[in-house]
Amino acid sequence: MANTHILAQEFEYFEPRNIEEAVLLLATHQGKAKPLAGGTDLLVWMKMGRMNPEALINIARIPALRFLVEDKGLRIGSLTTFGELGKSILIKKKYTALYEAAKAVSSTQIKNMGTIGGNLCNASPAADSAPPLIAFGGRVRLVDHEKERILALEDFFVGNGETVLSPKELLMEVHLPELIGPTGSAFIKMARVAADLAKISIATMLVREGDTCRECGIAMGGVAKTPFRLKKTEEVIKGKKFTPEVIEKAGLVASEEIQPRSRRSSAFYKREVTKILIRDAMSLSWKRAENTDQAYGIRFK
Repeated sequence: MANTHILAQEFEYFEPRNIEEAVLLLATHQGKAKPLAGGTDLLVWMKMGRMNPEALINIARIPALRFLVEDKGLRIGSLTTFGELGKSILIKKKYTALYEAAKAVSSTQIKNMGTIGGNLCNASPAADSAPPLIAFGGRVRLVDHEKERILALEDFFVGNGETVLSPKELLMEVHLPELIGPTGSAFIKMARVAADLAKISIATMLVREGDTCRECGIAMGGVAKTPFRLKKTEEVIKGKKFTPEVIEKAGLVASEEIQPRSRRSSAFYKREVTKILIRDAMSLSWKRAENTDQAYGIRFK
């Protein structure tokens, strides 16, 4: 059994102080270097011998990657930690699903060290941050030493542990759309024990217009090979009166739309639980949208 308390392999170590230096180092090492942020996954994998990079590029001392600001929506730097999200009144009030996901992260140590960028780039199907960020219509900004690109977060993931990020690129930030009008959101996570990855999770966001759901976003974790947006289920609810019948139909569609594997729970269990999670998360989002203190909405581009 591998000794999980030491790093046995040799590697070069760099501490760039700006983004330009970091992406140049990534380009120079041609896929043989790994960015190091919180290290809550990467260092564990190295100790277990699952990863053996020739170089570590510690980006933790780059101030330009650590921010949380309202700017035509919400901009979240890749070095922002779950602990910082969980302490933010702005996140709690306007982006409740993201706040609840941050609070649901396994332990105090992970909350304080784990970063949004690291959690997304790790690309676990059960990543806590992914469902709420996708449900809110999040986009990611990627940069290398020559150019940058922006894409929808739902298109960032391509498989379990796989993203579209090239070896030369760095995830700089996540951007959520501007909020207007009455909205509500919710995040629910089911795990074997509190300090564990999700067996299944859901994030929902909706915009109210009278008794009608004008817009909604639904994303789940643990039900496919990547964090998964339920577009067919969203269409069942968009533009419809928010009734028990509509939500029941949405739950049935969602149970058929997901692509679960029997991991941490059976595929059958996940399909059945999805019906309940759709009902509970959407109902909670709807109720929260009634509260004038949380009267926000999404301006979709």
